[in-house]
Amino acid sequence: MTNPVSRPIVSGMDVCDVGGDKVGSVAVVHRFDPLPDPAAAGAPEEILEVKTGLLGLGKHLYVPLSAVQEVLTESVFLARPKEEFESLGYYEKPAHLS
Repeated sequence: MTNPVSRPIVSGMDVCDVGGDKVGSVAVVHRFDPLPDPAAAGAPEEILEVKTGLLGLGKHLYVPLSAVQEVLTESVFLARPKEEFESLGYYEKPAHLS
């Protein structure tokens, strides 16, 4: 299986749901230093912060990088439809980012 995040994700890239509908643009990719023991439990997942709305003035999404389906030159595609984002908790800022 190939890694869907094989290209760099940078601020300003379009973010689309699985159906290709644009949901926003990349604000920040929250990455964490690797732990000395990669098998350690409780390691925070890397998060893609997405700004939504007109001019990015809407709510922010906090999407785990594991939910990225594909990264193209100027776009990031998520593996789920935007209708599921609320039930998946993407609108809630993770505690480790506070």
